Amino acid sequence: MGRSRAESTRVGTAFSREASLREITPLLWLSQSSLVILLALCLALLPSVMRNNGGASNFGDGFPTVIPYSLGFALSATFLSIAASKLSKLPGRAGKLAPLLAALAALELLVLVTTFDRKANHIYYLTHDYIGVAMFLYEFALSAWVTAKSRSYMAALFLAVGSAGSLLGMLSLLGIASLLFVGQITGAIGFGLVICTGFLAAVEHLE
Repeated sequence: MGRSRAESTRVGTAFSREASLREITPLLWLSQSSLVILLALCLALLPSVMRNNGGASNFGDGFPTVIPYSLGFALSATFLSIAASKLSKLPGRAGKLAPLLAALAALELLVLVTTFDRKANHIYYLTHDYIGVAMFLYEFALSAWVTAKSRSYMAALFLAVGSAGSLLGMLSLLGIASLLFVGQITGAIGFGLVICTGFLAAVEHLE
């Protein structure tokens, strides 16, 4: 009787854990898709940004693009924070991974809030740029970790796409290429797909 009750408890705990884990993936999709879709809307409203080798931050400079730009980053960070909160409540190693998602949410919010004053002076401008670079480097590191832990060929393909986009963005910042926004959005899509498709598998492989 005691063994049966203990076995039932273990099964119930495992089922609850799996159910909680599967709640996280839709939040990751909502996070990454809201950012990409709303940045795409910004481009549709102000295509000159891409033609002039401008970055996504230019969409935060005025109406009407400032609205979808701000919503994109704010919604993405919000959904990531909710996912991190749910992850933190899980037992074992899974719960300890919550700061990985919380850190990405924090970087997205920092990119957003430093957008609006970046033209006030050179220090603000550099601060915003460095935070943006830090966010992409962090996304690359997180995506590489997810790819390695999930052992997914699809994640590896998406990682390659994100890395190519980030490289293009860096070359554009250095004046070697002229496709800054294309690089940024490609990096966001590639790294976002790694996180959405591989994060759950990475967590499960840790257990």
